[in-house]
Amino acid sequence: MTFDELRTAILQCDDSSLSPSVMESLLRFLPSSEDMASLRSFKDEYDELCPAEQFAFMLSNIPRIEPRLQAMVFKKKFFEEAKEIKPDLTHVIAACEELKTSEKFHKCIELILLIGNYMNSGSRNAETYGFKLNFLTKLQNTKAADNRSNMLHFLANTLEARYPQWVNFKDDLRNLEKARRVSDDQLSAQLRGMKKSLNNLKKELEFHKTPDSIDDRFGTEMNTFLEYANEEFEKLDVTYANMGKCVQEIISFFGEDPKKTSAEDFFSDIVTFCNDFENARVENAKMKEAKKREEKQKELKEKEKKRKEAKEKERKDFIIDQQGEGEGVLDDLMDALKTGQAYNRDNRRQKQRQGRETNKQARNLVRGRSQTGNANSNNSPRTPKSATEQDSLDSILNNTPTTRQRKPNNRTTSQASEALQRVKAL
Repeated sequence: MTFDELRTAILQCDDSSLSPSVMESLLRFLPSSEDMASLRSFKDEYDELCPAEQFAFMLSNIPRIEPRLQAMVFKKKFFEEAKEIKPDLTHVIAACEELKTSEKFHKCIELILLIGNYMNSGSRNAETYGFKLNFLTKLQNTKAADNRSNMLHFLANTLEARYPQWVNFKDDLRNLEKARRVSDDQLSAQLRGMKKSLNNLKKELEFHKTPDSIDDRFGTEMNTFLEYANEEFEKLDVTYANMGKCVQEIISFFGEDPKKTSAEDFFSDIVTFCNDFENARVENAKMKEAKKREEKQKELKEKEKKRKEAKEKERKDFIIDQQGEGEGVLDDLMDALKTGQAYNRDNRRQKQRQGRETNKQARNLVRGRSQTGNANSNNSPRTPKSATEQDSLDSILNNTPTTRQRKPNNRTTSQASEALQRVKAL
């Protein structure tokens, strides 16, 4: 942009070509009135001036350059400030209405008062009719006996268990968080600045009733803006006054002194309470889950303990039954150990071999007698068997050994006794 284009934009109030930052920079670096007066004397020597001096000379030839730029900056920022202020005023008024009409929040406050009176029963604070609103931010300082939970946890559990229709009271206070961020001092300062700038613009227009040149449109543009800005400011000012009235009423509604309690502190206390309450609900859910896990682990341990006890009882019962049923078995085992049969590895094979030999001897003896009987049947009468022959035959037929069994020695008896003691120890 050339110097001539910049001069034309300023004269015509063309804020589309000039941003607020550019105009504020021009205001900061404007020459003083004395310097501008001296620069005007170099009109005939303009071409000999350096670019910086030519730029300053151009600015010095714009009538009332400083108030012009200030008015242009104000016009550009007015719409932005009005756009920021309107939502803030709306949020505060809406939050006041929500706090006044939320039955859920009122019931929660009543329950807190009831719990407090119950805890203070018997003391000088019993049967209190109310409490300071900032007490809501101190509920978590009242600890339970286990020091793991506090009054907020108890309040959340009580509401969820008995009054679930009240537990979501925060949903009724949707504008509370935004209202807490609004600064009454800042709003007041912004509105005062707007009013001051509008008055200054109104005074400046007195000097621009007649244009200084064909390009000069400051009077026309700023008169139109001033009319619109005055209407908007009146609306904002009325809304701000209404906001202040609502804030005072809601502070008084909850028993606080509007002169001692600011809107920021009032809303901040309630927002802090709401956030702490929601955190308590989350912590309660975590504690319930942890308790369920502990109970489940305890139940599993009890089951395992009972299983081991039942298994141990079954083992002991089995031993008792075996001891009762094994009395006769122990007697037989004792006899076998004493006779040495329990240590004879070849006992079964020997018996089988003796049985086969006995059967073979019996068959041979019977066959021989049969042949002898047939031979003598025609010539001589049967002679009686001798006693030895008869005993031998009976012994073979009865499968009994004719020889005497060997008696166990002392070593065998000692081993038998030791084995019996081991069996009894079982």
